[in-house]
Amino acid sequence: MRARNARRVIVLEGLALRGLGVLDAPFVVEPPVGWDEADEVVRNAPPSAVVLLDPYAGTRPGDAFPRLHELLRRFPSLTVVAALELRPETVGDVGTLLEWGVAEVVDTGPECTPTAIHARLRQAHARPLKRGLERALSSYVRTEARDLLLGAAEVAVEGGGATELARALNVAPRTLTERCIRADVPPPRQVQAWMRVLLACMLLDDPGRTVYATAYACGYSTDRSLRRAVAAFLGADATTLRRGGAFTQAARAFNEVLRELREEGHERRRAERLAAREG
Repeated sequence: MRARNARRVIVLEGLALRGLGVLDAPFVVEPPVGWDEADEVVRNAPPSAVVLLDPYAGTRPGDAFPRLHELLRRFPSLTVVAALELRPETVGDVGTLLEWGVAEVVDTGPECTPTAIHARLRQAHARPLKRGLERALSSYVRTEARDLLLGAAEVAVEGGGATELARALNVAPRTLTERCIRADVPPPRQVQAWMRVLLACMLLDDPGRTVYATAYACGYSTDRSLRRAVAAFLGADATTLRRGGAFTQAARAFNEVLRELREEGHERRRAERLAAREG
């Protein structure tokens, strides 16, 4: 039985990488999957899963990784780690892969060890959602708030809530609530509810994923549950959101919530300063 917080490592055929069989938790390496099966496997995988592949497998000299490019086109929310030997002649390829959305690169050279692979997989965790947030958040969002929200994104990808966020940040629930107030972000439960909606909207933007597959991946009991949650937070149907860029619209609404909380926080701190001077 797979542990609740286990992170699936989906290996695509053609990858020859030593050390995979001894990776430590939370990673669980699965048997290789053929490229022809990749769409179906990825579509039904949880957002915490990572695809590990050799970008050169099955390509001819001069090919620009057509299979990988198509996979990322259909599933831009996918966390992909590419394994290749880092040499001067592969620098351009690495740049291309990162530009397309590959989260991390594992060097298959002499320094490749299970520890190095493990570190790269950890660094790649939740990268698509965190990258989307970093791009979408208003420049007025303070560093403390950004750090907290990026931590919340990691927890959301694993299906966690406020309790798991407090555990991940190594603080007591009450301390987490106080941190949220200081950072001008919603209370922990609302933060995680927003992250779940933002995650769902990111997946809704995948051309290769249906609303039902998105609901399943994000832990909603049915696609109707997902539709209700999205409508409650964004005032629009999931299908309608997809036509206009679901994540962009969700991020815009979340930024508005953060703006209102920043203004409230500013007024609260101003009142506290005035009270302190008068006292």
